[in-house]
Amino acid sequence: MKLVIIAAGEGLRIRSVSSAVNKTLLQVGGRRILDYLLDSAILSGLHGCIVVTGYQSQAIEEYLAGLDIELELETVYNPQWQQPNGISVLAAKPLIEPGEDFLVSMSDHLYDPALLAKIQSSGLEHTVANVGLDFHIDGIFDLDDGMKVSVDPANRRLITGMSKKLSRYDAIDCGVFKCRYEFFDVLDEAQKNYSGSLSDSCNLLIPEQKMGGVDIDKGFWIDIDTPESLEHCRRLADSRPGWLVAGHA
Repeated sequence: MKLVIIAAGEGLRIRSVSSAVNKTLLQVGGRRILDYLLDSAILSGLHGCIVVTGYQSQAIEEYLAGLDIELELETVYNPQWQQPNGISVLAAKPLIEPGEDFLVSMSDHLYDPALLAKIQSSGLEHTVANVGLDFHIDGIFDLDDGMKVSVDPANRRLITGMSKKLSRYDAIDCGVFKCRYEFFDVLDEAQKNYSGSLSDSCNLLIPEQKMGGVDIDKGFWIDIDTPESLEHCRRLADSRPGWLVAGHA
């Protein structure tokens, strides 16, 4: 199984501290954000990783070329990198074997390896895609910008709503997905008929009861898309060496 990391966007909300570098190459605890994501992939037993580039693609490609890690690394350039993130996932389709499940991760979300492993092990027997859900809403940094999710009261593994504008919700989407190969068809439909975002694609699956959720329980994650969230993460790393690799943030 491969992990698709979406690293194509410009990251406008964090440009004041990342204008000279793609935000996935920003440092936290002496390491790049991208390093942590690759570590999680390795520790979860994945055999390959596809990094979708766009904005400042050369810098990411050069950085990856200089790594010596136990992971098959591939890059693909998304010329439509200014468009919604679902289009970046579609760019990875030629590198995924037909019929093969795959994982998707935002490039600016830090999370512990156990979180990725839990989503990787989730079943897709009744769904086309699953996303990690954080039900501990009170502890989420920058809750206002989080992707709100409502779930079926009788089955918390089934998502019934997804939008940043939901007024009543149960959890926040942590930005890590497991998908069947058929999810590419849904992404294609979302690109043709809607904005082409991942949330558009998820909302196409929700009425068919094909969008699943995975309770990450106490798994750590944070969306680093503002200077404030970056500083918060750096403080965590400085105060607790080995914080993320050990999975105990």
